[in-house]
Amino acid sequence: MHEYINNRGYRTLINVAVLSGIGDGLYNIVFVIYASTLPFKTLAVSLASMATLIPSLLSMVTGYFADQARSKTKSMIFARLIQFGLFLGLAVAIKLPASLPLFLLLLMINIVSDTCGSFGNGLALPLLRRLLPTSELNGAMGFMTAATTTVQVIFQGIGASLIVLLNHNYALFGVINALTFLSAALLIIQRQSTLLQVESVAKHAHAPEDGSIFHSLKQTLSFLRTNRFLLTVIILTFFINLFGASISGLINVTLLAYKGLWLGNYGNSVAVMNISISAGMIVGSLWTNDWFKKIRLMMLFVWCLSFSILAGLGFIWHQTPWLIIVALLGMGYLLGKVNPRISAIVLHSVPEHRLAAVNGLLTMVSMLGAPIGQVVFLGVANVVDVSWSWLGFTIGCGLIVLFIIFGTSQMKEPALIDD
Repeated sequence: MHEYINNRGYRTLINVAVLSGIGDGLYNIVFVIYASTLPFKTLAVSLASMATLIPSLLSMVTGYFADQARSKTKSMIFARLIQFGLFLGLAVAIKLPASLPLFLLLLMINIVSDTCGSFGNGLALPLLRRLLPTSELNGAMGFMTAATTTVQVIFQGIGASLIVLLNHNYALFGVINALTFLSAALLIIQRQSTLLQVESVAKHAHAPEDGSIFHSLKQTLSFLRTNRFLLTVIILTFFINLFGASISGLINVTLLAYKGLWLGNYGNSVAVMNISISAGMIVGSLWTNDWFKKIRLMMLFVWCLSFSILAGLGFIWHQTPWLIIVALLGMGYLLGKVNPRISAIVLHSVPEHRLAAVNGLLTMVSMLGAPIGQVVFLGVANVVDVSWSWLGFTIGCGLIVLFIIFGTSQMKEPALIDD
């Protein structure tokens, strides 16, 4: 919070991330609602849900282009203006009679916009590194995580309610969404001189490398081979996301099977358990000066996975929802510690001219685990029984804990102190 109040450049990038998060949060849920009204709603909802993964899977590519951009600030403005234009086009197109080709066009607009957003986020990384003292990276990235998570949770709920109040006027919603991206662009323009000054320092220190995307990937992998800690973190995030991404779906299926876990009704129970994770993440990201501040990242993974195991055991036992809620809150709280710490270590350890590519690779690899885990665990829940899914989930998390304890005990974590 101290950096947000006193550091104008950092405050600008946070506000831009929040405005973009509002735009993403608003329309992602509204687009799923729109898809549910179409004659081919099952296909449409499935495609709309899966489309949110595509920008993450392309993050290595967008990271490469972000690293190659000669002017990060002007490229950020350009990216947000493209998003503004795309949603104005969507607002016009969505008024046409519903058809599969039209839906695919709207879906493509949404994907391209989210990809532009990912590109813009990559552009901000070297500026964040220059704007923040190393000792403040963890707290500053925690605040950014809390801010973006909060607006996405809140505005998804607002979007679902507002579209009803607007009598399902999807075109008007497209215009509202476009204005959030225009506001982000105008905010960057307003503080352009500050960001350009920081960028000029970064340019003198590290000029972008020339070369193809394949050359960039090769260089990125070569860098990671020399940094065993970051490589291990990337591999762990893949497996942790493989298990973690299935939690929401497993909660939904489990509550259908066991009414004893309900808090009043099914809808309230799903909402409370899912919100518990988000609420824990927000609190964990904001409360940076707790006991976990001095715990190394690998042990934070262990604590987070331990709460995941407790949640899995709670669902297997399926006698009380309160044990599960406490476990989910604890898991979310630790995730709120883990994600900013990883971001801070990446910002500190990776050369500036490769920041977006490495961060993109981290995002892409971790997201690859999500669909695999969902297929496996939700498949078992539907074909066999949801208790077997939770058993596999719990055992899997336990095996990762054992690997971290016995396989990474001698691994040195980069120190986040000022040079």
